[in-house]
Amino acid sequence: MAKNKLIFDTRDLETLTDEMISKIDRAVVAAAFKIRNEIREEFKKSATDYPNGTEKYNDLAEGIMVGKLKNSQIKVHAMGSNEKPDTYKTRFFVGGTTYRKTNRGNKGFIKANNAVEKGLSNAEEILNTFINNTLDN
Repeated sequence: MAKNKLIFDTRDLETLTDEMISKIDRAVVAAAFKIRNEIREEFKKSATDYPNGTEKYNDLAEGIMVGKLKNSQIKVHAMGSNEKPDTYKTRFFVGGTTYRKTNRGNKGFIKANNAVEKGLSNAEEILNTFINNTLDN
């Protein structure tokens, strides 16, 4: 049975073979998509926080996306996409807005939801599971 090695820094990966690094990269990408799906579900659940919201709120969950794999790192972001109309609005709900007041009256603000934090609550466990499954096979 192979002895497990804890990796604390990417420099520890230098001793791994290219095949193992490729497997780890695939596991990181798969974990990112799983985490993205969990964040999207949490985002949809937070619709009740906005009583004046529209039925299109659930469509904004598509704005939570996975970035590109660069140097064995990947980002899950809520910036939206050019290919999917109006998904850029997701960032306003995730990050919230400041109170706005104009000469015409009060515009209000959008309260930030904590969908990302809730979705990331078990992200490390998901990533470890995916990597361990990849390396064990």
